[in-house]
Amino acid sequence: MSSEPFKDPFNFMHFAGFILVLLLPTLPASLMWLKHFGLV
Repeated sequence: MSSEPFKDPFNFMHFAGFILVLLLPTLPASLMWLKHFGLV
């Protein structure tokens, strides 16, 4: 690991995309709950 601070925007976007892919399976359930509570 290098000692310089983390500031590469591509790596951040890659990480954000990875988290999004992990959350995709929960999307239908999340939408169902949002509709149930009248938020959508």
